[in-house]
Amino acid sequence: MMRRVLIALCVLLLPAGVLADDERGSAREAQAMVERAVALYETEGLLAFREYSRASAPDFRDRDFYVFVIDRAGTMAAHALFPEAVGQSAINARDPEGKFYVREMLERASETGVWVDYVFNDPILGFPVPKSSWVVLHDGFLFACGIYAGELGV
Repeated sequence: MMRRVLIALCVLLLPAGVLADDERGSAREAQAMVERAVALYETEGLLAFREYSRASAPDFRDRDFYVFVIDRAGTMAAHALFPEAVGQSAINARDPEGKFYVREMLERASETGVWVDYVFNDPILGFPVPKSSWVVLHDGFLFACGIYAGELGV
């Protein structure tokens, strides 16, 4: 808990302009991105996973947020930022505070969606900060997209 407080303080103390609003995705944008990912999956089936993981897929990767998909066994099925992670088990992934965040996603995910909080490396800042991921269970897969610095901007 103390580590999370220190990380949050570091983010708050960054010079003005480092975290410009137009560089950050909002909670609503993350939810909409997951909705688009589920819709493409409904149309294309498993072939949609390849589309999410393409570098030139702006519908699934924008600024600091991106879609990722995990199967019920905890294996990465698609990842828009780290396509090299596809096929790797994430079940034992832990954040810097020791939280097994993928396990929590698997336990809490629902068809209506849920926010899961953990600490993860921010692609803009380059160091771990609080992250909240919107996770939706659909057809046995977890479709997710997260926002950084705990900014649930709903």
